[in-house]
Amino acid sequence: MKRSINKSNYAFMEKEVHFYESNDLISREQKDTILNLYEVKNRLNFIRVIVTIGAILVGLGVLSFIAGNWDGMSKLLKLAIIFGLFVGINCFSFRLLDRYPKTGRSLIYLGALVYGAGIFLIGQMFNFGGDFATAFLLWSLGITPMAIQQKDKYLLLFANILFAVYLNMSYHGAFPYLALLGIPALYYAFHFFQRSGLLLFFANLTTLNFILFLAIRYEVEGFYTALTFLFIGLLMYFLRHSLQPKIFKFQGNVVFGVAGIALTFASLWHELIPTYDVLASTIFAIAFLVLLFALIRKGSLTSLILVCLTIFRYYVDTFQFLPKSIFFVVGGLILLGFGYYFERLRKTQKGGIEQ
Repeated sequence: MKRSINKSNYAFMEKEVHFYESNDLISREQKDTILNLYEVKNRLNFIRVIVTIGAILVGLGVLSFIAGNWDGMSKLLKLAIIFGLFVGINCFSFRLLDRYPKTGRSLIYLGALVYGAGIFLIGQMFNFGGDFATAFLLWSLGITPMAIQQKDKYLLLFANILFAVYLNMSYHGAFPYLALLGIPALYYAFHFFQRSGLLLFFANLTTLNFILFLAIRYEVEGFYTALTFLFIGLLMYFLRHSLQPKIFKFQGNVVFGVAGIALTFASLWHELIPTYDVLASTIFAIAFLVLLFALIRKGSLTSLILVCLTIFRYYVDTFQFLPKSIFFVVGGLILLGFGYYFERLRKTQKGGIEQ
């Protein structure tokens, strides 16, 4: 499997292997073999953005016109318009894909929007009952095969977002059992789409969202919810693996950081130890800040932001009696100090700033 790199990195590598070849360090065949191991990433370009936005605007305009004249149409005409638009747009998009791939793909996106609109319009037409969240689930399931067939990670990402909406709308409805299958499928898609970092990021986000959903649905106390996410974040950050570790470290840093800031509030500890809640939260806050400073020493910019948020949280909650001028001066000096530290780290240690 070829490794995907951006255009500038590929150009640099091509220049370097050409230099090796010109100095008789490698042969021409070896140079070609090395370059064939890599391919340039497909990045968003101006034409694709323009035609995609154009297709979406056309779709919204047509759907708006239909919705405005919906009451004056018969059910048969409504169904004919919905299915006609969906089939026509998708057939036309497949005819254009070979010669005009960007325009053809934008029409596939338009077809996905028409499909979703059709679900809601048909539900309204026949007064289908049931959970409103189910419509988003059907929308997600319906466009997933198209995303897989076209190997389009952006369309699959849209299906992922729709699936997350379904989960978030199911707090008080029936338990979303399909999540037990859908979430593993998101990680399979990560491998299917050449280990796409974008898909992995949103798969992790959906998984974290589902864990939060379970905590809210079953009324787990705030302390235990925060503690759970603290441990999940620490595992994501420190566990070693080969699945895009930078993404796991960044998301883990944010997750345990937000959970850690929440656990600095004595009110959460009051649920566990009412008498010593302030002492427990203070001890935890000190340990939490020690951890963040240790990560800052390794070059973690995210941890620096979390330290600033923690300091601001204590200012708002505890030290409001301090003059604002002193708070801003002290905060500015802290940031200047960290800026100097990171600049020195960047000069003395290659790749010293990790995130």
